[in-house]
Formats: sequence, structure tokens, C-alpha cells
Amino acid sequence: MAGTFVNPYTFVPFPDAPPNRARPHGHAGRSELLSGTLKVTIHTETGVLIRGFGTEETPDVPRRADGTPFIPGSSLKGALRSLHETITGGCLRVFDSDFVPGYRDSVTVNTTRGLRMAIVAEHVSEDVPPTLLVCPDEDDPPTLHHDLLVRAAGGGPPLRSGERLAVTFTRGRPDAAYRDDEGEWVVFISDAKVRDAAGGRKRNYRAQLRRYPVGAVARAVPDEVWQDFLHAVDGADDLRTAQLAKRNPDDVFADVTFQGRVIGQRHYASRRLHEGQPVWVRLDSDGEIESLRLSMIWRHPGSVSAGERVDPGFHACREWESLCPSCQVFGSADTEGKDTPKARQNSYRGHVRFSDAVLVKRAKSKKKKGGAGKDSAIATLKLAPLGTPKPGSGQFYLVNDERVRGNAGTPPLREWGSAADLPRPRRLRGRKHYWHTELGSSPQTYRAKARPHHSSELTTDVAFLRKGNTFSATLVFTDLDEIQLGGLLAALQPSTLLGEEKVWQHIGGGKPFGFGACTLTIDPSGSDVWRTGARYGVSCPPAKLDVEALIGQFREWMERHCPEVVQTWPLLAKALKPDTVKADKVWYPPGDSSSSPAQASEAFDTGFAFWQQTSGTEYQKKNGKRRGNPLMALPDLADDDQELPIIDKADECDLPNQQRLPGNPRGGRR
Repeated sequence: MAGTFVNPYTFVPFPDAPPNRARPHGHAGRSELLSGTLKVTIHTETGVLIRGFGTEETPDVPRRADGTPFIPGSSLKGALRSLHETITGGCLRVFDSDFVPGYRDSVTVNTTRGLRMAIVAEHVSEDVPPTLLVCPDEDDPPTLHHDLLVRAAGGGPPLRSGERLAVTFTRGRPDAAYRDDEGEWVVFISDAKVRDAAGGRKRNYRAQLRRYPVGAVARAVPDEVWQDFLHAVDGADDLRTAQLAKRNPDDVFADVTFQGRVIGQRHYASRRLHEGQPVWVRLDSDGEIESLRLSMIWRHPGSVSAGERVDPGFHACREWESLCPSCQVFGSADTEGKDTPKARQNSYRGHVRFSDAVLVKRAKSKKKKGGAGKDSAIATLKLAPLGTPKPGSGQFYLVNDERVRGNAGTPPLREWGSAADLPRPRRLRGRKHYWHTELGSSPQTYRAKARPHHSSELTTDVAFLRKGNTFSATLVFTDLDEIQLGGLLAALQPSTLLGEEKVWQHIGGGKPFGFGACTLTIDPSGSDVWRTGARYGVSCPPAKLDVEALIGQFREWMERHCPEVVQTWPLLAKALKPDTVKADKVWYPPGDSSSSPAQASEAFDTGFAFWQQTSGTEYQKKNGKRRGNPLMALPDLADDDQELPIIDKADECDLPNQQRLPGNPRGGRR
């Protein structure tokens, strides 16, 4: 990679004006509107990954009763709608406006001073804050060595966090511990891996001991403290999709291993606390709980929600009589009301329906046949870990102007709610798109295939539809006008709209690894269009499916009524072209510039140094110099150069003589 890489995703910026909303045509069958069918051919340019079929031991692709592979119509509709929203400047249909990220506390700046252990007295549900019993304050609280933890189990099941113990001391240090339901002490056991990482060197594991709060009065956690906790816990590793899939959802405890043996059990991080579970709190001067965490080195919430970081005009449509262009065609659901009479009245049924895309031509066989049943259309792979998106990485997901780039502060400028959000909160960068890359088998295998150093808990066996397959689907539309039909055709065949010979679309999952690139074409000979009234004998002007003419009408209408959206189309074309970036450069931040994707060592796959050194963290050294890690932003889609440097090892540097951003003490969520 020659010391640089290209991040797998980029952002098409939001247009300067929110979507034009209007009353939809409805479903009364107005005679002048258009209805019909479109025959769509789909060609896979890379492998297409549709998960959730077969079993964990024997994964498979979607198949019809006769065994023919297909792409579900729901996958087609989701992909087409997403592109249509970008083309028309539609609302953010799938968007959590209340989202606020959580961040791990930095070991270098975090202090545990003032933390008190507390025991959960009662917790009914995640919708209601728990009540806690706060342990007595300790001037010099004892800890329990991992060997004593094992011996305290007495040959029985591993000791669990929250169990009560009888402890004996010699010269103020614990020398023995025993299970005792009435014991004076309660033990807190955390993940040993976190302890190993603290300070950057291996340490003997020690569990925390505190006196059990006998006779204490339960204290309620204030609602605002509980909401901050929920925002923070959502980013915990235990709640990652891949981790949740590996365990029973009813499991409460996880084994804690140290030096190759189980030394105890900790509570899984969860939005639901359990009676007897030890947690950590801080009290204000009045003795009220002002913060809650699951461990001493924990997480804290950012501030300013996602909904506050975009123009409110882009929020999802809620009223059926005022819908954006995409909701007028694909439909709108009032998800806030869920399944209530109010929600049903505000929802709107779409005008398009998709059949499944059935395989009609298999990819050419390879000499080494592989995959499910040696079908040339199918291949299998042990997939490398695929994490959830991290919108809290503000250096990538937020707009950072020149005042912020290369600067640093405390808390780090990457954080939502840091000084970089003053005087106005930074905006979200736009709609996320993954780069298309012309992948041969090797680069895709390097990116997607699990490596020996990957944990088996995070890897999965998958089956996918190979590159070179051809599928056929039918799309049925009813009661659209010419402009709406032109927009639908433009989303199916964006090359015609964007004036680019070669653009690809994404279908299915695994997009960070290069899966899902497809080209769609409309077959006029297998398609048909008519005026809706013609079905009922109404005299109507003739209708003709002229794809280029209809897309042209849509383009002209958008240029007149939505010029701000049209200005984003060249950037969209850049994101959809397969040759914008080099395939062998695309990787999540690597950690070893001397290695390569072909080698894909553990050091190469570890990007911690990059995220640490680009976070915009400031701190002072003894000599008084301003030191830290200046914020490095993701290149704008408009930039010619999309490459970023590979950072081998995080190391603080002297910050440039740039305007120091104002301090921003965190005062809770805004």
C-alpha cells in the first residue's frame, strides 16, 4: 500500500435545500397516471452477500423451491430506494434522530477519584431507571488478586461479580477469601482484557472489593443520568451484532479469563441491570447520583444528537399528505407511533412492488470448483469480523472545517460535543456510500477472508452469489406520473442520468469488503406501460416506455425545481464509479505500513494507532508545550486524493501554532 490507504466509505453531501414535499397522487386510480411492469436484468460485478439462509454450520444463499438461487425483492427495493433518495434529495427514511454516541474513557486522562461502588437493588426494565444501594466510601479500598479469586470459588463454579465474600487480611492486604452469602465484602469482576491493556503493559489481574452496604437506603438514579448511561452503553463491545449472535440472549454472565484460565465471571454490558449487580457511581455535593457506569474505566456520552446535526427538513416524512419524492413513490411509515391508529393514518402505501430476482445465467465455472454444492453460481468463505458503523468517529462522520482540521482539544475533537462543536454543532457529512472497486478474486479474498489472528467468536461462515451471475426481476408500478416514473428509471439505470458509461449499485450486505456491486438494465421488450384509465375503458393518450426520454424529463424537472440536488449528482457519480479509487488501496485503517493486504498480518489489521493519533486530543507536557494528536478528517468526496496515511504507532507530537479552540467542559447532553 506504500504507506497510504483509502477508507471503504465516503459521503455524498446533503443538498443545500431540504426535499420538496407534496401530497402524493393516492391510490384512487386517476386515469392520466401511468402503471406498468419493468423487466430488470441484474449482473453481479462482485460477489453478492445475502445472509440469513441455511444454517450456521452450512450457510446458503436464498433459493426457490427448485433450488434456483435468487436475490430477495426486499433487498432490491431497499437498495433502489436508498439510491433514489440520493438522486431526488429525499428524506432520511432510515435515520435515528435521537442517536448520541458513547466514548471509552481515556486511561491517560480518566480519573477514578470519587467513584463509589453501588449494588443494584431493583431494575424493572430499561425504560425505567434502577435503584441502587451505595457502598460505604473507602480511603484505601482493597483489591483481590486473581489467584485468590480462583481459590475463593472453593472448587465450585467460578466466582461471579456481585457475590458476597468473607475476607481475611494480613497487614491490610487480603490473604484469603471465601464465598459467604452474609459476608462483609462484595466483589466486582471486570473483563481481564481491559485490565491488561491499561497502561500498555501486562499486569496481574485484581478484582475490586468494597464493603456490602448493609442497611443502606436505595437511591433512585435520576432520569437524565440513566439516559446518559443508555447512550454510553450502546457502544459497548458486548452489544456488537457479531457478539450478540454468538450467545443466548438470556445469558447474563461471561467468563473472565486471565493467563489461559477462567478466574471468574462478569456481567455482560446491557441496557438492563440485574439485582445484586455491582456498578460504579459518582455523587454530587448533595449526595445525589450524578453519573453511572459499568466499570471504573468506562464510557461517557457525547452530546448534540444526530437529528440536531442535519437540517430538520431532512428528517423522515411523518404526515402522508406531505411526502418527499421518495416517500411518494416507495411509501412512508410513521415509525414513531408504531402500530397504532394514529401511525396507520399517517402511513402511506408505496406505488412499486418487486419480485425476487431469479438466477437466469450462472457465472462461468472455475477450474477449482467450490462453494455450496459446487454450484458455479455460489461460493463460500469464512468472513472476517465486520463491525457496526461508528458514527461517533467525528473526524470521519462530521463536517470539519479548516479551523478544526489539524487542531486538538480536551475532550478530543472527534467527540460529538467537543470544542469543535462551538459555536455551532458540526453537521453530519451526508449520505454514506461504500466505494465500488473492480475486484478480482484476490483483493476481495484479502479484505473479506478471515485471517488466522481473527477471533473465532467474531468470524462467520457465509455463502455468496459469485461475480458474473445474471438475474432477472419484475418491478410493478401503479399510478405514477411521468416525472416519478423517470426518477424510478433513473435509480434503476443511473448511468443514463449521470452521463457515465459505467456506474454500479450496491445490493445486499458486506459492502465494506467489496460485496454487492451490480449493474441493472431495463429490458424494454419485456416491459410495458399504460395509462391507468385504459384498464377501465377511459379514453387516454397513448403511453410509451421510452427510458431515455422519461429520464430526460425527470432531469429537466429536477434542474428547474431542485437545482441544489442536481449539484450533488457529479459527486454521486464519482462514488458509484468502480475506478474512482484503486481496489488494492481500500481497507479500514491499517496499522503497519511495511505490510500489505496480501500478508494481512495482525499488525496490519490493527488500526488503533490511526484512530488514536487522528482524534484531535490535546494535553500538556512538563515543558509546557502544547502536545497531542491533531484531528485528521476523512477526505471530502470532491477531493482528487482520497488516500490517508497509514500510522504504524501512535505517538504524541507538537501541535501547530494554530488557533486554540475554546474549552468545552461537558455539561451533559444538549
